[in-house]
Amino acid sequence: MVDALLFGSIGVLAETSEIQRRAFNQSFEDHGLDWYWSVANYCELLKSPGGKKRIKEFSNVTIPDNIIESIHERKEKIFYDQLKLGLKPRDGVVECIEICKKKNIKIGFVTTTSHNNINALKHALKKSIDFSQFDLITTKSDVIKEKPSGEIYNFALSELVILPEKTIAIEDTEVNQQAALENEILCYLFAGEYASTQRNFNAIKTLKAISSKLEIM
Repeated sequence: MVDALLFGSIGVLAETSEIQRRAFNQSFEDHGLDWYWSVANYCELLKSPGGKKRIKEFSNVTIPDNIIESIHERKEKIFYDQLKLGLKPRDGVVECIEICKKKNIKIGFVTTTSHNNINALKHALKKSIDFSQFDLITTKSDVIKEKPSGEIYNFALSELVILPEKTIAIEDTEVNQQAALENEILCYLFAGEYASTQRNFNAIKTLKAISSKLEIM
């Protein structure tokens, strides 16, 4: 019996990696930097969660924190403006949510992104997903340590009053998948278009696999 399904990242609900990459590059240009993240090196950078952390590592720690903050804030503004144009959910997301509501399975959106990004995503997906159906939506403000720390999943288990053995999580990168596994939650990898993955026995190509499991439980 499954008591809860936890969607683990923005990338599980919708493909946003290319929008994110372009937003970073525009912010770099706006700050007078000659940096450019190609698709190839952005895929590599995605192995490490956290936009600010990626900027800092890419700069070889040569840029002060206030500039990193400014770059990231500008990037989020660009990203937000792009999401206003709308998005389509990834295949199977809506069906999973519908099955959960029908079977009284709790739904969580367990991220350590910002409130701004969550609000932008809500707006972008409003034609397809009613976010009021989620029993819990988290942001980075809910924890001290962001992913890949498993702290946010521990927080979700506590808030939803659920046991890890009765919970399924879905993540879009292997490093974030580890955050759920750290809490002994069964977590499936639903890799995004830019996710670099190795051999992963919990990887799925479509959320139909999850929908089928939920239907028979």
